[in-house]
Formats: sequence, structure tokens, C-alpha cells
Amino acid sequence: MKILIGLPAYNEENAIGNVLRGIARFRDMSRYGIKVLVVDDGSTDQTKNILTGFTEQNSYLTVITHEQNKGLGEAINTILGYALKHMDDDDVLVTMDADNTHSPLLIESMIGSLDSNNLDLVVASRFTQGGCEIGLRALRKVLSRGAMLFFKLFFPIENLNDYSSGFRAYRVGIIREAQNRWGRLVTTNGFDCMAEIAAKFSRMKIRVGETPLVLRYDFKEGSSKMNVARTVRGYFSLLGKVR
Repeated sequence: MKILIGLPAYNEENAIGNVLRGIARFRDMSRYGIKVLVVDDGSTDQTKNILTGFTEQNSYLTVITHEQNKGLGEAINTILGYALKHMDDDDVLVTMDADNTHSPLLIESMIGSLDSNNLDLVVASRFTQGGCEIGLRALRKVLSRGAMLFFKLFFPIENLNDYSSGFRAYRVGIIREAQNRWGRLVTTNGFDCMAEIAAKFSRMKIRVGETPLVLRYDFKEGSSKMNVARTVRGYFSLLGKVR
């Protein structure tokens, strides 16, 4: 079984080095053979140079560069497309943020849960027992909890609470099945793209589990790139997109 960790990155010069070093430490202790893909989504800071240094030293790391910033959705589409091209249905794609708010150490238990429980998707969740957010502004907390209630009402998936979490372990086969059904799994380029994937999964027979996530927003370097109003509009637009 192959494991690919996919990271979308845009102007993460202050964090990407720490993230990749954390993944390297996890990779050294993991029982799985792990490769890493970073999609540099048109960064204008030193992200590209930092990634070049890491790729020269680590053969397991691949970088795909968008020459211009296309948005998180397009970066995720690139990761999904790469996984579908290079991986088999039983392989596992893990997506996580490149801003140092997600711990790679969770990946082992996520993959273990995926295998032992015969699941299609495991989400690292703030909203399951043992999960929480540290250092997140009150407005973002209200938004994330409101989003949870919205999606559980209109796009219910058994055992899923955190629809917007980008820290996920997918069985590649379920991505292929969804792509065949929807044609294009992600149609937005904003931060609502992860919720769009989950919303589309809600119309399929999918087996999902959650792993507690302690979201360390206090570890994040720099300001958030998320546009709250645009993300909320994107959530509501899914009512028309996903039938």
C-alpha cells in the first residue's frame, strides 16, 4: 500500500520548512512507505526556494508549481489528479495544511483507522471527542461550528462532524469513484473546497471515521488567507451545486 501526503502551499516561507521536517521525522518512524507532494500555488515569497532545497536532499518529495496563484481549490485538484494518476484504488492519499497547524504524528492512527475499520475516509476532526482548537479567533470558531451544523443538516454523513477540515486520509478508490460521478470533484478555488468534497461524498455510499484533532492555530506563522464572507457564500452555493 502506497501513502502520499499532499500539501497545498501558498506563501508559506515561515512554516513550510518546519512542516517538512516534521513529516520527515514521522516518515522515519512510520511503518509505511511514504511519499510527499507539495503543490506550490504561485508563491511570491521564498517558499519555492525552500522547497527546492528540500527536493535536492529528499528523493521522496515531489513539487508541482503553479506559475500563478490559482487558489486552494485548484491546488487540491492538482493533488487529487496526481494521486489518481500515480496510485491504485487501495492506496491512501493524506491531505494536510502547510501552515504548521496539523501534526503529522496523527497520520499513523488515521491510516490505521482507515484500514482496521474498512473505511473510505478518515478526517482529523476538531469536533469529535478529544478534538479542539487552540489560538483560533472567536469569529472563526463561530463560523466553523455554524458550518458543522449547516452541513450536518443539508449534507449528512454518518460519523462526520468536521466538514471543512483539510486534514484527511482518503482511500484513492473513493476519490476515483467520486471523480467519475461528478466529473470534477472541486469546482471552487476557495477555502470552501474541502466542504464541497464532503458535500459530494454525502450523495454517495461512503464509510467515514474521525480522529481527534488538536488544531494548533497558535503555531501558525503569518495571517490567515481565508476570506470569511466568501467562504460562507461558497457553503450556501453548494445547495445548488450538489444534488
